[in-house]
Amino acid sequence: MAQSSGTFEVEEVFTEQHDLLVLSLGFISPENPLDILHFACGRTRSGQIPPLIEDLLYIARTDQDLACDSRDLIALAATPEGIALHLTEAGAEALRLPQQTLFRFDRHPHLLPQAAALLTAMSAAGQEQVAP
Repeated sequence: MAQSSGTFEVEEVFTEQHDLLVLSLGFISPENPLDILHFACGRTRSGQIPPLIEDLLYIARTDQDLACDSRDLIALAATPEGIALHLTEAGAEALRLPQQTLFRFDRHPHLLPQAAALLTAMSAAGQEQVAP
């Protein structure tokens, strides 16, 4: 069973806004001095029910064998403290992260607005679990 909560310090943020919206958080983890968590989704959704795989938010850790999609995402949000990630138990196990994780920006506060802007774009693209 995955631990219920944890906090990581963000060292780097990478973003892309082309056909895909991509947010990558480089953070310090016990396993890796620069672990990376990628969030990616399309700019638009098909509107089909159930959603096509292309409509989902894809989440992958440094090793892409550690991945899940928005079916295992409860919430992803920018907060004054950082980026809050809340996963199902299956999502936490798939990513080897706590179910509730806070990515803090204490050492690099200037990176938080960049990450939050990408979350705003993902929310606008129809990713319901993402809150700007």
